Amino acid sequence: MTRDEHRAIFDEIAVELVKADRHQANFASLHEAYAVILEEVDELWEIARLKRKDRSAAAIQKELVQIAAMAVKALHSMASFVGGSV
Repeated sequence: MTRDEHRAIFDEIAVELVKADRHQANFASLHEAYAVILEEVDELWEIARLKRKDRSAAAIQKELVQIAAMAVKALHSMASFVGGSV
């Protein structure tokens, strides 16, 4: 994968993070972060269960980007997850 391809993926993740921040800047708890990430993984699992010929590369990429964005959002929310500064 080229540097430009990496950059394009990171740009997609950044766009998804901006969308997520419109709802709430940080997760309130680790439970919330887990639930949101699990929901995105479940959506990917639904695609994975399809036969290969019925899968959409765009749908797979969308879910993977959302999973990555929610993981980054969880990293930004770490102060809410532990008993002190990170």
